[in-house]
Amino acid sequence: MMRSSSLRVLPAAVFLSLLLSAGPLHAQTETSTEYLRLSWRYDQLLKTKNPQSIASIQKGIDAERSTIRSEIEKEMGSLIKTEEQSSEATDLVRVLDQQRSVVSSLNERIDAAKADLSLLEKEEGYYKTGEAPPEGQIALTKTYPELLAKKAVLEDRIDVLQAFQATQEDRLNKLKSEQQVRSLGTFFGILTYIGIFLAAFWGEGFVRNRLLTHIRPRRLRYAITKTFSLIVYVTLAFWFIQKVFSEHPGILTVIALIGAALVVVMQDLIKGTIGWLGLKNTLSLGQRITVGPFTGDVVDTGILYTTIVVSRTTGMDEVGQVGKLVRIPNEKFLSQPLVNYHSTSDFENAELSIRIARSDQWEQANRIIEEVLHHFTDGFSKQAQRQTDHRMRGFYFSHVSPSWRIYLSLTPDREVEFAVCFPAPIGQRRAVATQITKEIMKQFAEAGIDMTPRD
Repeated sequence: MMRSSSLRVLPAAVFLSLLLSAGPLHAQTETSTEYLRLSWRYDQLLKTKNPQSIASIQKGIDAERSTIRSEIEKEMGSLIKTEEQSSEATDLVRVLDQQRSVVSSLNERIDAAKADLSLLEKEEGYYKTGEAPPEGQIALTKTYPELLAKKAVLEDRIDVLQAFQATQEDRLNKLKSEQQVRSLGTFFGILTYIGIFLAAFWGEGFVRNRLLTHIRPRRLRYAITKTFSLIVYVTLAFWFIQKVFSEHPGILTVIALIGAALVVVMQDLIKGTIGWLGLKNTLSLGQRITVGPFTGDVVDTGILYTTIVVSRTTGMDEVGQVGKLVRIPNEKFLSQPLVNYHSTSDFENAELSIRIARSDQWEQANRIIEEVLHHFTDGFSKQAQRQTDHRMRGFYFSHVSPSWRIYLSLTPDREVEFAVCFPAPIGQRRAVATQITKEIMKQFAEAGIDMTPRD
């Protein structure tokens, strides 16, 4: 059939490479020999006038198409097998993504083949009607037999692709179902872990509050309670880590990434833990400390918080805070000064002011005060010095812990004022000062020392 001279011709080899875009040219099923034979048979079919020859030629065409179809099936089977081998992994999510990619690739190939077939069908109309294609349109074939051969190959390719598409979509659906089952199993696994953690927390709290709190010795009760809680939580943590790593070996990379993010997000928690580690050698239960505006006795040291009972201090405005618990974040110990009143010894300096009216009685009064201080505070002084020598052993020098002292001064009214300084156990300063004051007043009264202020 004659074509318009204006019809531009696209070489068959170029069109073949565009038509079979599923891979490299050397991997395509329609080799040059097979393609030429199929085109030759269609040319015979169009030229023959003998009805008996048509059946024989059609049989040859069917044989050629069957061969080409087999090659297409081998090509697609090899391609799918390569994709499946590359997706051999224990990670179902990754396998599922690769299967989606296979199905998507098949859909794209089917769409491309259908688009090419549509172009050939449109061009076939020009062959049948003898019309010339529009000016500037590129012809995809040179002859009608060539067009019929390419059209037959495309039809066979579409059939094969659709068959593989159905199989791969079925596999994709099965993988999705399996993923849903695994997701449901993971969900129930998470619920199981949560249940185990809640049961452990409840059991630990029950034993601690119902049993361990009945231990009478305070230090033993505190030590056993803390040790029990530590054993429970450390055991739970090791069990959880072992369980997770045994069931999810590849989770280490995820944990590393999450850990890097948590380092930034949980800076306060990390600082608190570092602060707690720094306090292990500088702080003990029962010691009195000052951190920021709070002064009190340490009653608990945790990884994140240190708890103190607020003590009464000189010049304290908020008296209502005395005896209350204050939880201080351990990170504060890294950024704020810490005063530990027990750092050198368990004693603090106390002072009393005593005034007598008659200056001629000062020697007698001084003697009485010395005897009282000697009786009440000599033991404190010796203990304080021993503790100071021991606790300051690692420093440049160890100072001498002061014992009791008496300072005298005269007032403008010629009264004698005694400034009495003495050591007292931390937290018992006022109680010891009261005992000393009572004894001094008693002995002053027996000796007739006048403490009445002058008018």
